[in-house]
Amino acid sequence: MKKPAWGLLLLLAACRPDPGPADYSGQELPDNQNPDGGTQPSDLLPGPFPYEAGKARLMVGIFYETGRSQEIILDNIDSNFYLYENTVYVESDPDHIEGKSSDRIVQNGQPWMGFGVHWKQSHNFDAWKTLHISMKSSDAAFASVKIGMSHGVGPGNEKGFQLDISKYGWANDGEWHHLAIPVADYVAAGLKLNDVSSPFTFAAAGGTAGQFILLDNLYFTAD
Repeated sequence: MKKPAWGLLLLLAACRPDPGPADYSGQELPDNQNPDGGTQPSDLLPGPFPYEAGKARLMVGIFYETGRSQEIILDNIDSNFYLYENTVYVESDPDHIEGKSSDRIVQNGQPWMGFGVHWKQSHNFDAWKTLHISMKSSDAAFASVKIGMSHGVGPGNEKGFQLDISKYGWANDGEWHHLAIPVADYVAAGLKLNDVSSPFTFAAAGGTAGQFILLDNLYFTAD
């Protein structure tokens, strides 16, 4: 999925507005790729850790294009991608390590920035052990990045838990970094696995308009 919904968005603790119409094309598996892995189309990069048939892998609707065993599609109704308070915008970028392209997350010159995937109905994440994400940037605004998960549904009920990802290998040195974040670390911070309402949030300090980071290869595994 490389075409997220745009719109003015609020912080996690606030009520979010309708993000408006969205194009969620591209979430479907290609015709020559089976849901359980199958054959990868020749024009798709398989990623640094290609999907293996029979393995559990969850796609959450964005920043991922290739093999998976399960998926929760962004539908702009029960599953949404929010840009918080218009702090960033998103473009497709040909520099990628999975699928056909990555997503360039571009600063809008605000004092902070953030975005995330949010569900109106929570999901049980007991089966999922590791969050995987690949990122690349050399801009100073992304020297410190936090990736989060949330539990609870609805205004006043959703509670987020963010982890500084430098401890998982992130550095804004202009190279691709493939991060594996144990879900247990979110649980240790207070996340309730049986009530996950956001599988992925992203936050960083504000920066000069135009500074950007590339995101690709976001999925969960059961190991």
